[in-house]
Amino acid sequence: MSSTVSANVDGRTAVKLKAVASMENRSISNAVSSAITVFVGLPKGVRDFLLELNAQNDQDTINRLGREMMAAAARVRLEKATTDLASEHRFGGPEEVSREIDMLEEATALARAAAHRK
Repeated sequence: MSSTVSANVDGRTAVKLKAVASMENRSISNAVSSAITVFVGLPKGVRDFLLELNAQNDQDTINRLGREMMAAAARVRLEKATTDLASEHRFGGPEEVSREIDMLEEATALARAAAHRK
């Protein structure tokens, strides 16, 4: 069941909201709904920190945090995909992993030997 809520935002936020909705080919209502869903799902400390950064107009830190969050999200997605693939047993078992580790160790040894020859 959905509920209608109302919110007032400043002009700058309204312009940003319209731009985001347009870039993502979404309605303003859909963008607001998604933003609220994400915001209320965050721990209070994170919400407070993000609001503090916004109030301080600290765009550099907001951008840095965004990049770090994207990197963390990519790592989590990779780990999940790896776990999902491993659970399907499509790729080799422990002996396959052992061969891959042996190949990596051999490649490392060859690279070190080449570096010492220089």
